[in-house]
Amino acid sequence: MSEASRIDIRGVSKLYGPVKAVNNVDLVIEGGSYCCMIGPSGCGKTTLLRMIAGHEEPSSGVISIGGQDVTHARTGNRGTALMFQNYALFPHLSLTDNVAFSLRVKGEASDSRRAKAREMLERVQLGHLADRLPSELSGGQQQRVALARALITNPKVLLLDEPLSALDEFLRLRMRVELKRLQNELGITFIHVTHTQPEAIALADQVVVMDHGLIEQAASPREIYNHPHSPYVARFMGGQNVISGRVESTSGEAAVVLGADGHRHALNGISGQKPGAEVKFSVRRDRIQVVDQPAAMNGLTGKVINTEYQGTFVKLALDTGTREEFIIYLPDEAWFARPIEVGQTVHAAWDMAATHYLRGSNNSAGMPLED
Repeated sequence: MSEASRIDIRGVSKLYGPVKAVNNVDLVIEGGSYCCMIGPSGCGKTTLLRMIAGHEEPSSGVISIGGQDVTHARTGNRGTALMFQNYALFPHLSLTDNVAFSLRVKGEASDSRRAKAREMLERVQLGHLADRLPSELSGGQQQRVALARALITNPKVLLLDEPLSALDEFLRLRMRVELKRLQNELGITFIHVTHTQPEAIALADQVVVMDHGLIEQAASPREIYNHPHSPYVARFMGGQNVISGRVESTSGEAAVVLGADGHRHALNGISGQKPGAEVKFSVRRDRIQVVDQPAAMNGLTGKVINTEYQGTFVKLALDTGTREEFIIYLPDEAWFARPIEVGQTVHAAWDMAATHYLRGSNNSAGMPLED
């Protein structure tokens, strides 16, 4: 990890009148890592990105890059480059001149800046199109030009604001690979704002989940996916069902929880909770089986209200009489061997190891599931 591109954010807030777009955020992003900030619209992720870039000034707090306080530094003096969502290419300039534009502004000689621009276009695999205009390119190619233009300044930190949102699914998958390849080659810090969960999990070394200006959890993709801190993170990142209940009995860090529907669940990792306490836990959707009889422990019963074929699995949505659908990812072989119809009552069961106690408070109990 590079200390020169390490980002340290301490007590940073951003107020717009009475609204706190970012609320007292503390975050460390290791140098040379790929960080994805994710959350719903209005959660503060883009505002935080713009404050790192210098396009917004914090109302309070300190932002450091490579150990230097850049909170009030000019945009061009903090070692960052921001790639805009709409690419903002100059339509009348060739790709070479688009990429070289920032060097032109700095007064670098024409031959030198154009040579550097062509080298950068080669790096993003567009050297053979160096003399074309942006209008002659596909969306994915235009994005690569914007990426080359951001990278030509040799920044410590590259900031990307929803860089893949304008692309179709095929191009998004290709560009994900390109972004990760470039980040590995260059060894600089990438900070990537997205609202797409699979994108964050696929790309990031560190995922930062935000809501209402706060960081709900910042950890590795695997930690976020398998051990969400709160019901909000479990719901937003997908792949998990959230179940509520009251502690019936405890033994060390193990507990038996009585669900609202009358089913009992065995959990590990609970400490400090007494009988009668309300708790929430999550169960991974791909760790659930459909069984013939109701499970005595760690199971529930529901009516199938929807089925969706997803290729490698079939997504079953159950109505269990609670506010939320209960989702099962059933392997496609199992479903086609014994198809399950809408309206059918099924019994679900899982091992205790598939449950995860949610320690964080539930700030967004009514938020819909996102897949």
